[in-house]
Amino acid sequence: MLSEYSFSSRLLVMWGALFLYIFVAESELSAKEFERDTLLNTSWWNNGVTNNTSDHCKWVGIVCNSAGTIVEINLFNRKIKGEFRELNFSCFPNMESLSLGSNSLSANIPSEISTLSKLRYLDLDQNNLTGTIPLEIVWSHWI
Repeated sequence: MLSEYSFSSRLLVMWGALFLYIFVAESELSAKEFERDTLLNTSWWNNGVTNNTSDHCKWVGIVCNSAGTIVEINLFNRKIKGEFRELNFSCFPNMESLSLGSNSLSANIPSEISTLSKLRYLDLDQNNLTGTIPLEIVWSHWI
């Protein structure tokens, strides 16, 4: 009886581990696709930045970590146009560097930029941004 119980328990643990592995792998794939789709949903990729691959980690100005999630966007002086708030900041939990200086981005800097909790470098110089710098940016890095 003990050996049957042990076998059943091991089988249950193996099925649970397999399910967890599949779930985690699918979640990682979804996160990568979500980041890519978020980039494509801005008008920036239609005017000034061209890419010939579906792998966003190989796009001009995009740097990914070993897990394939974006840690840096460097589109300095790429002639991109549009509103800065087009980028859904909450879709990039691992973003450390965002360089968008010397472009033609407009509108204000939205407070949602503070969701980039790992952000250490931000360059928005020489754009057409208006308004004030949201306090959430400063406070999110001091708390």
